[in-house]
Amino acid sequence: MKKNIFNKYLLVACIGSAIAFSGCRKETIADKVGGQAMDNGKSFVGFPDGLEQQHFFDPFTNIKTVDVFSIKRDAKSAADLQKDQTVVLKAIPDAIDKYNENNDTEYELLPTSLYTISSTKVTAGTSGNLNAKFAPGDFQNYFTIKLNGSKFDLTKKYALAYIISDAAGLTVHAESKDTLYTFFAIKNKYDGEYHSTGIFHHPVNGDRAIDRDKILTTAGATAVSTEIGDIGGSMTLTVNEATNEVTVSGNVSATQPLLPVAGKKSIYDPATKSFILNYRYPAGTGDRVIEETIKHK
Repeated sequence: MKKNIFNKYLLVACIGSAIAFSGCRKETIADKVGGQAMDNGKSFVGFPDGLEQQHFFDPFTNIKTVDVFSIKRDAKSAADLQKDQTVVLKAIPDAIDKYNENNDTEYELLPTSLYTISSTKVTAGTSGNLNAKFAPGDFQNYFTIKLNGSKFDLTKKYALAYIISDAAGLTVHAESKDTLYTFFAIKNKYDGEYHSTGIFHHPVNGDRAIDRDKILTTAGATAVSTEIGDIGGSMTLTVNEATNEVTVSGNVSATQPLLPVAGKKSIYDPATKSFILNYRYPAGTGDRVIEETIKHK
């Protein structure tokens, strides 16, 4: 009986300690990622949500408040949590180019004309850098911006890149020592992964089947871009949402525009999430005519 009473009071004491030191390091997400849990000899700082953070939006024209990322101070003790510390995040826009090269992407630096910083704890420093200020008692701060949707180019994808350059005496988590990337893009409801089936009609060589996966990428509020048939290049599919008719636009070359097929329409079927397309382009031996159905996976 005495043992049970002792265990009961021990449990209450542990719960009380956890509440009292909720800002101190116990078993945080960043600890689990970095494998540094319960290293009570150090206080850490890092990005608890990882080094690549995506922000995709439906088309919008107003001002949207976005928590871009968080930075967390993982204090070893209540005393360390009461320190006043400012961590510097260095902006490294050149890292975006390197990311594009390594990942075959086309991100651009998010222009400052598209957003304003609204956070009071993570604020603008010099040369595009950020200052993450931890006041006594602070253990997690957010970099928050107001993003202007009316200025967003829907055909582009944007990014910001930072690295912790001054940890203010804290130890950077192992998983937070590299570059932090945050990505921004508008995705309309047609954006996504599809599969295309159909026929490419060649006036000399005859018909051939189209059977391939395609990626449709936002090109406007109701428009997406993808490859032309099975020949590559790029075409834009614009949906008239009042009629579900689709306008196919683009060029195979400067003298070979994509044109409609007489007597046939291109439409979008919202029930099956499919683009049912009929289009052609001129060539020396006659028009190449393409019939394809591009269905969402």
